Amino acid sequence: MAWYDIFTGNSVTKHGRRMQDRDAQAEDRMQSAAWLADQATPEALLALCKRFDLQLEHNIKDRNEKDAVIELLVERGPLGAEAARAHARGSANFQHSVRTVERLEGVAAANALLIELLSAESVDNEFKPEKKRSLLLTLAERKDPRIVAGAAPFLLDFDEGVRHAAVEAIAAQEGEEGRAGLEAALRSQREESTRVRGRLAELFSARRWALANSDGWLEANMPPGYRLIEGMVVAGAR
Repeated sequence: MAWYDIFTGNSVTKHGRRMQDRDAQAEDRMQSAAWLADQATPEALLALCKRFDLQLEHNIKDRNEKDAVIELLVERGPLGAEAARAHARGSANFQHSVRTVERLEGVAAANALLIELLSAESVDNEFKPEKKRSLLLTLAERKDPRIVAGAAPFLLDFDEGVRHAAVEAIAAQEGEEGRAGLEAALRSQREESTRVRGRLAELFSARRWALANSDGWLEANMPPGYRLIEGMVVAGAR
């Protein structure tokens, strides 16, 4: 047993707790960050990532500390990337961990991590929609051919915000790969959200996407402000 385990308990645990202590001095938190980074073990680097879970009221200080932690992880190379991945998998505060992976391994690796995190979320989980929404909105800011398939299942999520975010993630991608899924969502009689159906109608109208075939129910139940004319969604009053 190391001397610090005898006199202070597990020092990784101690410094990890300080990383999440909003009452600690910034200098103390960053000293703990440096100590954890110097250990360069998976346990220590994961504890270092815990700083991403703390949100300070002072936004600039908060951002600067998190940026400093990212730099420490980047300096550890592949070990830093693996710690960031492990943190992202277990935390709702995945954004800075994804940034770390992107710095070390590039955009494609960061996108793959986001899609992996999304696939681990359950469409039927009614209790924690926040991470699903955040992941989908983050993906909506990116372009990657894998995003459509990753986001498509969440067009059927129980949470309206998640469904709307899934629409945005798919709509942000290039080409028409996501068109079939979006059309199915527009035709779905299960979709009761005016916001979601309105956004879908807006997309089909703006992109001049023709519907595959006539649908009497859809024609009679278009979102407010849209009409269906000869298979085309048209903006304008009835």
